[in-house]
Amino acid sequence: MEKSSKPNYLDILYIAIRDVLKNWLVIISIAFLLSVLAGMVAAETYEPIYVSRCTMIVSAKDSGIGTYGNTKETQRLTDTIKAVMDNSILKQQVAEELDMKKFDATLSINVLADTNLLEVSVSSDTPYSSFMLLNTLLELFPEFSVDTLPDIVLDVFEDPNFPSAPSNPPNFTRMRTAVFFISAAVLFIIMLLFFIYQDTVKNERDASEKLDAKLLGVLYHEHPYRNIKAFVLRKKKRMLMTAPAVSFGFGETIKKIRTNLIYFCDKHEGNVALVTSYGKKEGKSTIAANLAFSLAQRNKRVLLISGKASEDVLPEILGLQLPEDTDTVSDIEDMIYTKENSYLSLMNNPEKNPLGISFSEFISSDEFSLFMQDAREEYDYIIIDGPCTKNSADTEILAKLSDFSLLVVKQNQSKIPFINDTIDLLNRYSQGLAGCVFNDVYSSSSVINIGYGYGYGYGGYSYGSYGRYGKYGKYSRYGGYGKYGAYGRYGAYGKHRSSKSSQDRAKHYTKRDSK
Repeated sequence: MEKSSKPNYLDILYIAIRDVLKNWLVIISIAFLLSVLAGMVAAETYEPIYVSRCTMIVSAKDSGIGTYGNTKETQRLTDTIKAVMDNSILKQQVAEELDMKKFDATLSINVLADTNLLEVSVSSDTPYSSFMLLNTLLELFPEFSVDTLPDIVLDVFEDPNFPSAPSNPPNFTRMRTAVFFISAAVLFIIMLLFFIYQDTVKNERDASEKLDAKLLGVLYHEHPYRNIKAFVLRKKKRMLMTAPAVSFGFGETIKKIRTNLIYFCDKHEGNVALVTSYGKKEGKSTIAANLAFSLAQRNKRVLLISGKASEDVLPEILGLQLPEDTDTVSDIEDMIYTKENSYLSLMNNPEKNPLGISFSEFISSDEFSLFMQDAREEYDYIIIDGPCTKNSADTEILAKLSDFSLLVVKQNQSKIPFINDTIDLLNRYSQGLAGCVFNDVYSSSSVINIGYGYGYGYGGYSYGSYGRYGKYGKYSRYGGYGKYGAYGRYGAYGKHRSSKSSQDRAKHYTKRDSK
């Protein structure tokens, strides 16, 4: 596979945005919680302010200045009045008159534009205190200013009002809404930067250049639901390559991986492959089931083994209805179910084994080792759907029993150092790691361009970015009608077929109705 010379930053941004949107419920929950906390804090710290106001006429004695008189003279007189009213001695007298410790309020004096009217206001934390402080101030001011302002006449034009509501009414709803959206935006940006800079496999370039293994194929994202009704009912579609709702590209990429698998088996003379990954939910079972199914389509006897304890997903993917008596087995071969007229056999849930021991003990037992030796001769291929390597020692046990491994890497999930550690681990056993499958891949090109980017190509017609590899991709010599095709050297009618027909061998392992 060709390596891109430049990183696709649009792809990285697109993938990161998708990952952030997957966590929309987390963002909304945290933002909502912060908005509620902000509202509680605001309610606790809110201090209402009540303002009592009055309007006064300023004039000079014997000047004859009316309401709209000399505004310059009014401003000069106002500055003098401000200095007197704001005097600390006067304020202290007002506080003592009201039996207060101090004048705990804010005094404000303003000139109404183009008039000789003054607006005097007192702001306090209660309506009563603001009203009483202003009234008392006006009562004491003439006596206090008689010596300092002998030429000024100050008459009340509008009496002080009793404030009925605070001048700073709280708007907690608006504040909570602002906190919610600001918090959501900040969280979105933080998570976006986290997903952009986390050391995961974000695109094919990363998979090719940062992983210590060959890239066998790229499986693009398949929508899990067929339609809106299925989405509402949470009924996911069956992810099998021949299922009607599965895209053409998915099946073609599985065939490409199958071609690589056949080539690797022939080159190293092995037929047991372990499918695993570093972390959970990376698509191991889906790929293992489809690879086994694809091999069986070519008339190859395939045994698919569920190598994970207490999991029962393979029958669902393959569309198999297992007999009810599969839970009760007397020997290991009774654990194998083969659908009639099929080349695919399934050993499901080895935890329910005839030895009555744990899953780890069963796959480590001599009985299971002997069974695997016989199965190598009986089946053309054995695919083991193994557990992930993270926090599991069973993967190494199954790797010892296998000829090689396939590692499934889901886009932007597991960190690259951990994946490479898993690659090193798998390379210790038998023929090591055959390669990686880059799974569940989103690409910005799928939004910008119409169509589907398949990891496979046919002839002169390209299907996506890998159509350049010609008739059957760059491994075309191993294609369906090539050396290893259905009619080729190792095909269904080739030299490698045993004297006993596959049909008879399938019937030999088919569950009888009496069981």
